[in-house]
Amino acid sequence: IASKSVRSGLSRRILSRGDSGAKRTIAVGTDLSSSSSTLQKARPWHVEDGKSNLADDNAVAMTALFKGKKVAVFGVPAPFTGTCTTAHYPPYQKLQDEFKAKGVDEIVCYSVADPYAHFNWGKSMGNDFDKISFFADVDCAWAKEYELDRDYAAVSLGTRSARFSMVVEDGVVKSFNMVEEAEQDAETLLDQV
Repeated sequence: IASKSVRSGLSRRILSRGDSGAKRTIAVGTDLSSSSSTLQKARPWHVEDGKSNLADDNAVAMTALFKGKKVAVFGVPAPFTGTCTTAHYPPYQKLQDEFKAKGVDEIVCYSVADPYAHFNWGKSMGNDFDKISFFADVDCAWAKEYELDRDYAAVSLGTRSARFSMVVEDGVVKSFNMVEEAEQDAETLLDQV
């Protein structure tokens, strides 16, 4: 049986590169607003003020997310996981005002997850949802459309998204990164804005 440190190192490698380590990317110039996929806005299970929890009522089309805006997106494999929680998200939270100062209209934390876990993960980290929006790809459709899906079954996560970041202006990808060093990603993307 492998030692705890060997197993931990294996988990980190799998979560950083996925099943095959393949370096698929979204090409600069790709128009994401042409996608028919939708994402779910992260939300609590118990909604207030008569709001709905139905998927159709909370679906966000790519045109609504990207058209007419400059958006910084960072994708994490799963909420409540080690690297996502301790290394990838915190620098974005720290630099969120700097992104806004450079003209970014919205910062998006994307994950293949259900919208309730994604919301509660953000809440547990003290996220200001007016500064960093959380969106869930519940069936991995968007990740699969852009070949960003990865098999994380070895660490009991099933199919998720690769770790990535990108800047999107008016629906068009201006920069795209496959993220190897999660703690450095926010600074890298900020430099690309």
